[in-house]
Amino acid sequence: MNLATKTLKAGLVLALAVALGSSAALAKKKKAKCKDGETATIAKYKLSKGENLDKAINASLTGAAGDPKKGLKWMTHRRLGNCIACHEVKKIAALAKAGDVKSQKSYAFHGAVGPALDGVAGRYTEGELRLLVVDIKKAMPDADSIMPSFHRAGGMTRVHKDCVGHNILTAERVEDVIAYLKTLK
Repeated sequence: MNLATKTLKAGLVLALAVALGSSAALAKKKKAKCKDGETATIAKYKLSKGENLDKAINASLTGAAGDPKKGLKWMTHRRLGNCIACHEVKKIAALAKAGDVKSQKSYAFHGAVGPALDGVAGRYTEGELRLLVVDIKKAMPDADSIMPSFHRAGGMTRVHKDCVGHNILTAERVEDVIAYLKTLK
């Protein structure tokens, strides 16, 4: 066997090894879907009459208030809440300009598809905010919204097969988001 043939065979073996390694990496990636704490457990809640919307969820889903610092984390988490993919929030954008590298990466890019969330706590009650996050379709049944319902495990379209039956945000995470939204007056 000449040197060119040996080099070609070595190159093919290397290419095959890389391809197999990539397949293994892809398989691992697939397994990573819906591994950020999403569950199929949906908190029980009671719909009440709202002040600005027809309906609201006035009681906490967990029986306790959320943590606004954690709420910021879920609102900017690229696989979970990711609220800033569609909504601008000047308070969060200001954190990106603050200069710390982590916040610049996490908070810098805001969408303009949904309404700005600045002042949202002045436009809606806490219970209305909770319903908007939990199930936008119950909050605004006639609205043509692309916002997902974050605490619903069924009845959604275009869900990755590994995530079917899972909610996006747990009840605790919903309460954290509500706690942060309440700071946006």
